[in-house]
Amino acid sequence: MAQMAKILFIPVHNRNDVGPDTIHSSQRERRARWILIAAVMGGLGLFWAGATLSRREETAGIRALPAETRHTLYLRTLDELSTVCREEAAAVGELRDHCVAQAHFIIELPECGDACTRAIARVLPHAHR
Repeated sequence: MAQMAKILFIPVHNRNDVGPDTIHSSQRERRARWILIAAVMGGLGLFWAGATLSRREETAGIRALPAETRHTLYLRTLDELSTVCREEAAAVGELRDHCVAQAHFIIELPECGDACTRAIARVLPHAHR
C-alpha cells in the first residue's frame, strides 16, 4: 500500500504588516499602563501626605506645652533613655517597646540636641531627625 504524506500548513504572519487594529490595541495598552502608574503614584502621594499631616498634629500638642513643663519632660525622658534604656533588660520585650516609644517621643521635642540624639541613637540606631 502506498503511504500518503500529510502536508502541514503553517500560517506566516508578516511582522511588518501592522494594521489599524494592532495600532489601536497598543495605544490602549500604553494608555492603560500610564493610568495604572499614575493611580499607584497618586495613592502613594496621598498616603505620604496623610502620614505627614498626622505626624504634625501629634507634635503640635507637644510643642504647645509650656516651655518649663516641656523642658522638665525632656530632662526626665533623656535621663530614662540614658539609664534604664541602656540596661540589658531593655534589649527585648516590653521595656524595649517602651524605650523605642520614648525615643520617638523625645526626638520631636525642640530641646533635643546632641546629647539627645546620641541617646536616641543607642535605642534606635537608624534614627534621623
